[in-house]
Amino acid sequence: MARAEKPALPTPAAIVRLEGRIDDYNYEQFVKRFDRAKAAGAKVVIVDIDTYGGLVSAGLDISKFLKSQNEVRTIAFVSSKAISAGAMIALACDEIVMNPVAQLGDCAPIVPREGGGIETLGQAERAKAESPILADFAGSAARNGYDPLLVQSMVSVGLSVYWVQSPTDASQRRFVDKVAFEQLGKNGWTLVQEAGVANPIDGPDSLLTVDGKVGLKLGLSKADSASIEKLASTRNYNIIARFTPSFGDSVVEMVSTPAARGFLIVLFLVAIYAAMHAPGHGLAELVAVLALALLVGVPLMTGYAQWWEILVILVGVVLLALELFVIPGFGVAGIVGIICLIYGLVMTFVGPDGGTGLSKTEGWWGNLRTGLATVVSAMAGAIVVAMVLKRYLPKMPYFGRLILTTVSGDTGRQTPLPGAPAVDHGPFWPAVGAFGEAVSDLKPGGSVAFYDPTIAEVRVMSVISATGYVSRGAKVTILDNRDNRLLVRPHEG
Repeated sequence: MARAEKPALPTPAAIVRLEGRIDDYNYEQFVKRFDRAKAAGAKVVIVDIDTYGGLVSAGLDISKFLKSQNEVRTIAFVSSKAISAGAMIALACDEIVMNPVAQLGDCAPIVPREGGGIETLGQAERAKAESPILADFAGSAARNGYDPLLVQSMVSVGLSVYWVQSPTDASQRRFVDKVAFEQLGKNGWTLVQEAGVANPIDGPDSLLTVDGKVGLKLGLSKADSASIEKLASTRNYNIIARFTPSFGDSVVEMVSTPAARGFLIVLFLVAIYAAMHAPGHGLAELVAVLALALLVGVPLMTGYAQWWEILVILVGVVLLALELFVIPGFGVAGIVGIICLIYGLVMTFVGPDGGTGLSKTEGWWGNLRTGLATVVSAMAGAIVVAMVLKRYLPKMPYFGRLILTTVSGDTGRQTPLPGAPAVDHGPFWPAVGAFGEAVSDLKPGGSVAFYDPTIAEVRVMSVISATGYVSRGAKVTILDNRDNRLLVRPHEG
């Protein structure tokens, strides 16, 4: 009696999720998750892809990383979509498996036209834009057995692809361009007729994008499966671990959106406004620092901001600070600071290669307009919020103590201007209610002259204006005097 064959042991496999926008941060986190999968003992790594793409630099980095993995087999499972850089990454894996309704393709470099539509690139410009993408796709096609013309049609506009078969052997099939199709047609070659597959496969005015069923028939995917679990069951894989983006990764992606960054700009500007009108409490200053850190830190992590853009933003902040607190009046430094701040923030939306596509030109102008619209809208929103705060916040129980609008203490006991007799109002000098004369612009910090009766002379003290800018020579009143902190406001009367 023959001995029954021992069932093969399941192959250890791990799932590594790749989702959202492809950028430098996503690339770095993906590599970490992939390395953890290998360290866990996986012999097969299933890359669960769901993305519309992103930066070409990050897409190329992930593609090169996947092609260098010789110790494990890589399978791209397209659960929903692998568009643009996502298609590049899928083709770089050893094989592709698609959900029947998933989408793969659409990798052409584009330039959005203002008001809608797409700009037409010149031949030389398009060739330059497509060159690194086509080189990577060609390498993936040669490595993994895809038809080079088929994958090229995902990138190149104006390319027609026909699927033809031999007149003598229907199993002899190939993908050809229009010129080859016309030549082969003279020799009896005909179009392949497959249910659900249009022929030509791709026309001159379209880009190849296929679903899972068509991708399987064209040889772009090796199988279709409704889920990774079903794929694992079919191939005797033992899923030993799943490595998905963390909560922190999700936060970084969320903060990277234009809406979130616009909110941070509003928060930063309103916090600066609050700090100028109620300095010394620390809360507004802390909020401003945190908002600015997120505004410059997250784009730097994701690759959308370069070091010089961050430097421009910081220079703008420094110039504005100098204009507000050091330099009299508002002039060149303030104007240049505002320009630097706006320019730096806008450029963090663009990215080194256009931000949302697979070439130096794709999306550049669109992202620039998005950045400009976001920054300008946020600044307008900050002005509205500041006006609302100025009107209503002082009436609220807690915030009314932060934004001082009335003199605390006995305002009737005022120390005369320098040269007049003084009245003792307690242990601190100058007393609450006393007034003096600004000897420098208060922005909001500055210097004020008070009469000190103990020495019968005028003394110049450092103060902070609770209402923002106060011009030199204006009379001011002490609102608060605690912990070596003099808070003043313009004197009324």
